[in-house]
Amino acid sequence: MNTAVRPLILSVLVMLLVAQVHAQNIGINVNGAAPDASALLDVDAAGLAANNKKGLLIPRMTSGQRTVIPTPATGLLVYDTTTGTFWYFDGTQWVEMGTASNDWAILGNANTNATNNFLGTTNNVDLVVRTNNAARMRVMGATGRVGIGTAAPTTLLEVSSGAADAIYGHSTNVGGYLGRETNITFGNPVQTVLGAGVYASNPAAGYTSVYAQSTGGATVAANINYSNVWMGQYTYVDNASSTVNPSASYNQLNVTNSALGGFQIALRGFMNRGTTAGNPGYSVGVQGLANSSSQDAIGTFGLAYSNANLRIGGYFEGNSYAGVNSGYAYVGGTTNGVTAVKIVGTGTVAEIVPTTDHGRIKLTCPESPEYWYQDYGTVQLVNGRAHVELDPILADIIVVDVQNPLRVFCTPVDMPWFNGAAVMNKSSTGFDIVELNGGTHSGPIDYQVVAKPRTNFGEGRFPQAPGPAWLKKDAEPIAAKAANQPTDREIFTWPPDWEVYGYDVDAMTPVGGLVPAGPHKGLIKVAEGVFSERIPASLPQH
Repeated sequence: MNTAVRPLILSVLVMLLVAQVHAQNIGINVNGAAPDASALLDVDAAGLAANNKKGLLIPRMTSGQRTVIPTPATGLLVYDTTTGTFWYFDGTQWVEMGTASNDWAILGNANTNATNNFLGTTNNVDLVVRTNNAARMRVMGATGRVGIGTAAPTTLLEVSSGAADAIYGHSTNVGGYLGRETNITFGNPVQTVLGAGVYASNPAAGYTSVYAQSTGGATVAANINYSNVWMGQYTYVDNASSTVNPSASYNQLNVTNSALGGFQIALRGFMNRGTTAGNPGYSVGVQGLANSSSQDAIGTFGLAYSNANLRIGGYFEGNSYAGVNSGYAYVGGTTNGVTAVKIVGTGTVAEIVPTTDHGRIKLTCPESPEYWYQDYGTVQLVNGRAHVELDPILADIIVVDVQNPLRVFCTPVDMPWFNGAAVMNKSSTGFDIVELNGGTHSGPIDYQVVAKPRTNFGEGRFPQAPGPAWLKKDAEPIAAKAANQPTDREIFTWPPDWEVYGYDVDAMTPVGGLVPAGPHKGLIKVAEGVFSERIPASLPQH
């Protein structure tokens, strides 16, 4: 026998010992059983001894060797020792097993196509993501709703965290929770809130915790707070700074259309009790409360800057549904661009006095058609004559001349046979009291002095008064115009406080970010310019 043929015959004999051939398939080590009908080659290693187990070794080669195989057959399989993975030829190109276009690899995927490749289902079945064999996220097949921590989301995205916080989002400097289950504590004394639907934290300076914006033709607020349990909004600020005075709430309204009329309100409070019967309490639109045990306190502060005629710190009105005249008052400012007033409005100024025997009574102030200062005193009449020297402070703030003389009214005390008194030698500093008919009585004389103030001098009698604030400027009826208008008159006003006393800017408390920087600066310069043009150049001096 040819020695070259012997190894081949020996190999065939060995294969026949371990293999059983059945028609079109071959079984190796199948222990007499028929090879699996679906396999062309059935290799069974189960019957081998434990220390003799063996597998099928696929041809091995480098990537360079694999890629130069001439005319590889479709389905040709090799093990690439360069990449450490199996490769097969799909008839066109070599494909690395585990990274085919139709498979998702657990180590990531490359060369994906956003149009054709996706993770999910192609039928109406939910996609469920699990960890530890427990469902963590579900994408519903019918509706596309996504639920995290819930198997039945009712919105497009629903996160249910049970007793823990739901969502936390943050950047380097700011963060916030959506569905804050943990209690929130703040303030001194400590305030405690049992969680919050939205909780924002802003530890870094210059960053905003929550920002809401409504733009375009929006007809709703950028932010709406609603509560049917307590208050709609509660703002709490802790201020430990010795140099900064922030407001607990700050509202700014920028009006950019010059044609807009009506009320343009930066902050508005509206209290609505509805139609509930009974009158057990009070309906309050806006309340200002300052609580301090060791510092001066102001409940409500109103400040107005403007070049227009109406510059009023506050306006108050009480209207009546029963047709009774409404009472309104402008407080602190000017209603005509010149005259400064404390209070001007309808009704009277009154004082309430609680008495033991007569109940709580109301005393009403007298009213005058023009502005007057009054002073009272008692002087001792000696031999029918007395001289009264005006208080130098009063003398410094009044006008006394031929057109505006002192008005003096005298009443003798305990002198029943007194002949009467004549007031003589009236001047800007004083006057004499002389008994009539050469009388020489001695005793006390009570007197009252009425003088024209320098304040608002030139305004005249019965000047024009403003109407209610809700009346449109172009709707003021002609019948409401007073006949005695202060038009083209020189009206005296005192210079501003900080100009009289030369305040240092550092001594002035900012209000709303506005501080007069000194005389003739900023908004104050405009106001002073208007006033100075109306101050009489020849104002009588005392």
